[in-house]
Amino acid sequence: MPHELNRADKRILRALENGVRNPSWLAEQLDYSRQYVHQRLQLLVAAEYVNNLGHGLYELEELPNGLGQDSKDQ
Repeated sequence: MPHELNRADKRILRALENGVRNPSWLAEQLDYSRQYVHQRLQLLVAAEYVNNLGHGLYELEELPNGLGQDSKDQ
């Protein structure tokens, strides 16, 4: 399922590069609501960029092309 990444998606993926996280932690760190982060995570799981480990934990599966270290979308 193709998914066009928005700024929030890119920030979430960047945060997941540093390890397993839950929506509450991501929301607090990125200044989004927990509900919004959860919604974006579900889309990222469907796009196969993120794995849902269960118990509210998510990990990065694959960093999308074009979201390398030089990306300015943080």
